[in-house]
Amino acid sequence: MASKEEKRRRAALVQAIVAEDTKKAIEEMPISLVHLGQLFDHLDEQVENGCDHTPRITTAFLTSNNLSHDSILPWLQEQGGFCDCEILANVEEIWESEISKNT
Repeated sequence: MASKEEKRRRAALVQAIVAEDTKKAIEEMPISLVHLGQLFDHLDEQVENGCDHTPRITTAFLTSNNLSHDSILPWLQEQGGFCDCEILANVEEIWESEISKNT
């Protein structure tokens, strides 16, 4: 059985690995955390009126902010966001803590 000190050391190693993986994921994102947070805020306001199960509102946001649809929409889909309400529910859940830490 590992000592308390060994358990703390292992936990610190895991934490460092997770932090490095998160940092790398943020660097590879096709959208900044600031813009992603703004997208979530915008969707929060707009999806109140319902979702037509397309990324229509997201696409309009990307256009109005001169952001690339070609790289961001596929990335959002990889994160579980295929329409506006899924982007708000699934993608925000994944990234909300990083957004609040970094903005």
